Amino acid sequence: MKGDMYKFETKAIQFVPSVAKTNLNDIYVVPNPYVAFSPAEGPGRTGEKRGERQLQFRNLPPNCTIRIYTITGELVQKIEKNDNGSLAYWDLLSFEGQRVAYGVYIYHIDVPNVGEKIGRLALIK
Repeated sequence: MKGDMYKFETKAIQFVPSVAKTNLNDIYVVPNPYVAFSPAEGPGRTGEKRGERQLQFRNLPPNCTIRIYTITGELVQKIEKNDNGSLAYWDLLSFEGQRVAYGVYIYHIDVPNVGEKIGRLALIK
């Protein structure tokens, strides 16, 4: 109606460490287990080729470090995340650019001034 006034208020995005600490348990990896082919991968350039091989770490805070280890404790890959998104991707390559072997891996997510999350993921053929 003529003369009506609407007022909208928004709040700036903010990172609250106490909330982030409780949200550490909501972090997860998909697909887990990763099978030699996963429907989560997009199609390749042609119908016969598959898309990029990748795992996603979901529900991440804006700033964290993900380290992936073999079951014997050898560092495989380190992923630094520093953005406002909640996802990080692993292309299933080692820090040396080599394809990783199938098996069980341990991931360690370190969130500065908040805490850490440790979990495992599997790659199967």
